[in-house]
Amino acid sequence: MDMEGGLMKQSDMKRKSENIKIALVNPRIEMYSSTLPPLGLLYIAAVLEKSGHKVRIFDIYPYDDRDITSLINYNPDIVGLTALTDYWSRAQHIARAIREKISDCTFIAGGVHITVKPEDSLKGLDADIGVIGEGEYTMLELCDRLANGSDWRGTNGIIYRDQKGKFIRTEPRMLIEDLNELPFPARHLLNFEDYLVPPGIIRGHWSEHSTTLMTSRGCPYKCIWCGSQSTFGRKVRRRSVENVIDELKQIIRDHGVDTVWFVDDTFTLNKRWVLEFSEQLLANKIKLSWGCQAHVNTADEEMFQAMKKAGLIQLDFGVESGSDKVLKALKKRSSRDAAKRAFKIVRKVGLRAMATFMFGSPTETEDDVEATMSLAREIRPSFASSFFITPYPGTELMQMAEDNNWISSDDKIGAGLKKRPMLKIHFSEKELYKIRTRFQSMFIYRNFFSLLFNPRYVVKAFSLFAGYPIGIILGLRKFLKTFVVDDFFFEFLIYYVRERSKRKKAAIAHSVELK
Repeated sequence: MDMEGGLMKQSDMKRKSENIKIALVNPRIEMYSSTLPPLGLLYIAAVLEKSGHKVRIFDIYPYDDRDITSLINYNPDIVGLTALTDYWSRAQHIARAIREKISDCTFIAGGVHITVKPEDSLKGLDADIGVIGEGEYTMLELCDRLANGSDWRGTNGIIYRDQKGKFIRTEPRMLIEDLNELPFPARHLLNFEDYLVPPGIIRGHWSEHSTTLMTSRGCPYKCIWCGSQSTFGRKVRRRSVENVIDELKQIIRDHGVDTVWFVDDTFTLNKRWVLEFSEQLLANKIKLSWGCQAHVNTADEEMFQAMKKAGLIQLDFGVESGSDKVLKALKKRSSRDAAKRAFKIVRKVGLRAMATFMFGSPTETEDDVEATMSLAREIRPSFASSFFITPYPGTELMQMAEDNNWISSDDKIGAGLKKRPMLKIHFSEKELYKIRTRFQSMFIYRNFFSLLFNPRYVVKAFSLFAGYPIGIILGLRKFLKTFVVDDFFFEFLIYYVRERSKRKKAAIAHSVELK
């Protein structure tokens, strides 16, 4: 890369902003991401559009390179690629195509993986610039400077290599203090109907048009496996109730949304805000089903009652373990008793609750596993799911894993990509699989067969399955490997969403041919 005077072919960039073509690229991952719009990129796109830049978004399916071809044909001047650890290999595949086919573009990479491993990420993607932290205003400043032909190297919050190949990291960019400043996500840049597919994003609740929405950034908790604070910090910054209500009105008007999942790390942190929000949903006659994540310590009967009255149907709690010893080691700032209290309140109010648990934690023994099993039975969640704890780059858990040689070099590189157990401290990989299978077997009825008592859901689900028999076969094949029923449904949903999109595109193409 020739860094003299800026990036490659800097002279070609000296045009007006409206003539610079910007492509924002998201490598989709499996499971639910097939129906979740890339909110982060949509916010960046909205900020760029507001300043007059021409932007397109490419939300690229796994195992399908047709959208990469569309990206290449667009021939953008600037490419912004987001990368999470979970799809690092896919991001590298797309990056190679960018470098080979549109080599004269300015290639900018951002996302959590770049933020926590900036130098390795820049090398791994062969990107010109890396964006560290929140990307909206950093990307805007970069695009403004590149479009005007000015020196971009003074932009805060970036990393790049100088002419000698030395990494240069600029001053950090301050977090966005007032989230109300941000325009609403640029959903119009996607074929948004493709993301509103049934059965929806809240388990067991059939929705024709469901989507996600953010009301806050930042989390005060210090859980050792979570990397959220790397990008968004520990200070919670929250949008105003009025601002959120306005966005809800927009997506209902423009897209017919009937269900929303709020993606905040912990939606229920500020009781006063939640009560006001619930009150305004009713005052504005917004008829919406919704769900969110909550911490067991925030459980409050008055708040949950108000939320239910305003359309809340489900709360998700990261219970993680039934052992106070393990919870303390995870720095979860919760307890077995707090979980029992939270689920007691949920049942009293009459809400549904999902409980998630993790196995394979550093201090977890057989006694701790049994404590988790007993707590899961005692709190009686509406749905339950379990995962293997994963040491993501940039987290305290990864540092512990490296310091104690709990993780191999290969696993360090692929942490988050591999769905198998990463930490095998007190249990072998085979034993951890057996623990998870045993746990999921406890909840087969609650997770799946309980839906049989919902005739509307059953009829619609049967119709959906009947239209995608190959998805059933793929789901069964996955189930026979893991014997976890969740894996059957996840595999089916991956195929269903991808195939549904293909059929829709084919139908549109056929219609055009007939005309």
